[in-house]
Amino acid sequence: MPKLSLLEHLRGRKNLLAFSYGSDSTALFYLLERENIAFDMALINYKMRISSDVEEKEARNLAKEFHKQIFTQTAPQFKGNFEKNARDFRYAFFEKICLEKGYENVIVAHQLNDQFEWFLMQLSKGSGVMELLGMNAFEKRANYTLIRPLLNVSKEQILTFLKENKIRYFDDESNEDESFKRNFIRKHFSDEFLRHFSKGVQKSFSFLRKDLKNWGEIEEFKGILICVKNASLIAKACKKLGVLMSEKQRKECLKSDCVISGKIGVVYRGNLAFIFPYESCEKLPKSFKEKCRKLRIPKLLRPFCFNHQVELETLSNFGLKK
Repeated sequence: MPKLSLLEHLRGRKNLLAFSYGSDSTALFYLLERENIAFDMALINYKMRISSDVEEKEARNLAKEFHKQIFTQTAPQFKGNFEKNARDFRYAFFEKICLEKGYENVIVAHQLNDQFEWFLMQLSKGSGVMELLGMNAFEKRANYTLIRPLLNVSKEQILTFLKENKIRYFDDESNEDESFKRNFIRKHFSDEFLRHFSKGVQKSFSFLRKDLKNWGEIEEFKGILICVKNASLIAKACKKLGVLMSEKQRKECLKSDCVISGKIGVVYRGNLAFIFPYESCEKLPKSFKEKCRKLRIPKLLRPFCFNHQVELETLSNFGLKK
């Protein structure tokens, strides 16, 4: 049986499982049940396949059989980038449920093959370490924690588990559509590679994450994200605040204090970067400006600090003061 990670974080907490009735989320459903982890379910019906309504109906039946609450939502017809729009819609739905119902964790069924596909997708277009390792087993978000218990479990292990236990699931035929870059990479590269080298890939991801952790993390203080002066880390911080940086912006932002896309301020002191929602203020009090000057608070950051009553002395401890 595949081993789940982060079980202790899930026990005794209010959990929501992102469910589709595909192989991965179905396996995760039964594995969580075997571990006596309490959870409810959330399902998005994209109306993209003939079986979409049948899958939703069967998911409702499964929830009823195991005495779980299930939340469902029908997605609109997206224009443009379907994968991105669907992902944004999905996570907005999860966040809404968490805020309204008090769920602490959202459990998703991303597994090793998904992780490796992401790695290859980012590698194919030119990315830094932060982007290459975009998936984490434990990811703190604003209103919930995202948990991926299967991240080191291969697709082959999941399918074996389902077959051995005669567990029913639905196949998503859209996974065969190679017009989606992820499907193309999966069919021609990632799945075949993992059939031969899954254990080595698991170890490599583990080593890379340890190296990355030693390299530096993003801290948060009163809505300000703080990290070492590194383009990939700054880009990740901006993404957390809702802005995706272009390659040009990543290069330009390292040159001096700046505002990204008119929304995100980036300032520097020494080897640290401070990233925050850019705000203005008609007139800062003279005493406040003088205090900022003495503590070396960058000018772009001062309105945000004033508007949100940020403790300037504490902020200075993050490296603003030489």
